[in-house]
Amino acid sequence: MKVNLKNLVSYHDYQISSRSLSKKLELDKAITIYAMAKDESISNESSLQIKLLQILDGQLQLKMDGKEELLVEGDLLTIPAQTVHSIFAIERCQFLQLEL
Repeated sequence: MKVNLKNLVSYHDYQISSRSLSKKLELDKAITIYAMAKDESISNESSLQIKLLQILDGQLQLKMDGKEELLVEGDLLTIPAQTVHSIFAIERCQFLQLEL
């Protein structure tokens, strides 16, 4: 199945929008696309699964293990399982999150 990721979720002022793609793509693993307005954040969280973040548009700041990482369009980052991390949108940003 072919999809255009950037068209699947829209930006909204002062909000984080998301859409699960697992059913649409007929997959068992969690795949979610996010659109975050500038200055929005996702506070500390962790997962039992490894996460991959693929930045589709904009810039994110990710905090993990006491370090900050700037992520820009085209970047792919691995977050190990059970690692506490947080995300902050430096500018509006779209990203794809895959849980493995």
